[in-house]
Amino acid sequence: HFLSPKQLSPFCGKLTKINCKISLEGEEYFLLFSGSSQSHLTSALWSGHDTLRTLCPAHDCCEAVQVTLCRARPGRPPAGDPLVSVVAVSEQRFNFIQDLAFDMAQFLVSTAGRPDGLEGALLLDELDESLSLALRHLDLPDGWNLLGTHLRNKPQETLVHFAARRGLKRVAVWLLLQPGAPEALRLTNRQGATPASVAQQRSHRDLHQLLTK
Repeated sequence: HFLSPKQLSPFCGKLTKINCKISLEGEEYFLLFSGSSQSHLTSALWSGHDTLRTLCPAHDCCEAVQVTLCRARPGRPPAGDPLVSVVAVSEQRFNFIQDLAFDMAQFLVSTAGRPDGLEGALLLDELDESLSLALRHLDLPDGWNLLGTHLRNKPQETLVHFAARRGLKRVAVWLLLQPGAPEALRLTNRQGATPASVAQQRSHRDLHQLLTK
């Protein structure tokens, strides 16, 4: 059976390893990723006496694919068997999910040949919306706080600073509803700036007004 993970963004898959638990050793295994327009075949190497490891391939779109773990072993030519026999051992669905990097890649490709090109804040707006939606659907750890647990009174770059620096207003609205938001608004980073002053320095007027209400 497959252990983890069960989902990846389309373009980060090459950096992620998938573990498979196997009861027998000594034969060759590989994984077949079957998507709607692309299929990938990857080899699997032993990473222990009962574990196989492979690199997940990059995929062309966000979708659920069928992953089949296959076993290959030499046949027996004198008996008329093929030189290599392949047997499907296990199957599982695997999700390639969309993330901010994929959003950005799609947007950049869409700007080719457009008169306005990269002018304006459309990319920022799209990323702000995607990131805020993703945050709303996260299951936060118990006791999670914007300031963490150990650095409450020390200067630090909080998530509110992050949103202010990049003009992510929708993300900031979500952050202000989370535990620790009042303290985060008053906290300065190592440069002595509060989130509101960071927004003002970056000329994010709407965000500055939000953070100073």
